[in-house]
Amino acid sequence: MKKLTLTGYILISLALQVSVLVIRLVGAVITRNDALLFESFHIITDITVTAAVFAGIKIANSTRGLKYSYGLFRIEDLVSLAIALIIVYTALDILIYLPHSYAHSSFEAALFEVASLIPLLSSGLIKIRGGKVLRATSLVSDGYHNYSDVYVGVGVTVGLFLSYYTGQVIFYYLAVILAAGAILYTSISVGKDSIVGIMDLPKDKKVVPKIREIVTRNRDVWEIKTIKARWAGAVIFVELVVTVNSRLTIEEAHNVANALENSLKSEIPDIKDVVVHIEPSSSKDKVILLPVDNDGKISETFARSTHYKLLKYTGTVMTGSEVIDVRPQDIVAEKNALRVLEIAKNKGVTDVITLNAGKIILSVFEFNHIHIWKAQSQSVDENVFLFFHDGLERLLA
Repeated sequence: MKKLTLTGYILISLALQVSVLVIRLVGAVITRNDALLFESFHIITDITVTAAVFAGIKIANSTRGLKYSYGLFRIEDLVSLAIALIIVYTALDILIYLPHSYAHSSFEAALFEVASLIPLLSSGLIKIRGGKVLRATSLVSDGYHNYSDVYVGVGVTVGLFLSYYTGQVIFYYLAVILAAGAILYTSISVGKDSIVGIMDLPKDKKVVPKIREIVTRNRDVWEIKTIKARWAGAVIFVELVVTVNSRLTIEEAHNVANALENSLKSEIPDIKDVVVHIEPSSSKDKVILLPVDNDGKISETFARSTHYKLLKYTGTVMTGSEVIDVRPQDIVAEKNALRVLEIAKNKGVTDVITLNAGKIILSVFEFNHIHIWKAQSQSVDENVFLFFHDGLERLLA
């Protein structure tokens, strides 16, 4: 089944609103009921608002917005705010008009009012569904506007029925007052999101933590400095500042930015654009891996070693150490390079000090931005000292 477009949702909702107008006008003529006549003029205003919503969405998504950094999506927030104010006006107008109105206890008028509520409610449902599918906030707001009219209609209907059966007009006034209260509540829910959007406040507090979670999953990102999410209508513009390994090339850093943008857009469909600012890490932390023998001296082999010493430094101060043992049966010639690389990546190794390293080892470690340095002796302490005083030669593939 073909999905409805914006025009389709608007046309269906307008057709339903016109049917409401026809039912109420016919009822006003037949029953000579002023309340139905007033409601008929009210629905004409609603049809005009729907047309304005359609125009606003079209402008917001037009090519004209391409000239501006954040497009024209915020027009939807302005339209939603206008609708919220219209809803408030509706409620206040009802309350002001109520003392001067006369409650016609007409059973037939109440039936016409009930009949008009069905297409009116359907119009609201269509707009809200369409607005959520198309991510058009102003269309959703207009749907809630229709709901407010339904509240009025229910109030009028209940009041007319109760007045008719009891002969007490107080029921009519109470029902309409309750309906006006419901309308004011609706205006708050409609206006809140639009005001939040205009003021650059988060419309959904779950979005930024979700962005953080997605970015954190990228192993190339070392630190998230800032996350900014800006709503404009239904879309979100995201700005990130992240730090990565300072050894990455420009092309590799660009690939990290592209990967982040693609991940965010695929997992959060409301995101329209992502700007990623990459900064090189200024961390002074070093994690050094050394192959060692049973006596704790640097081993003659790297990939085939059964013991590795891991040293953690902040600046030149050691903050931790660890010995990693490998089972002899795990040492397989064709898998040694990848096995040692896995150890290094899992431990966050930045540098390796070894007496020897084959071309395959040098290539895979260089590709992963882990530097390999040639040891000058079998002494761990001596070579670590030389490492921090630029006394070691770097091995290249």
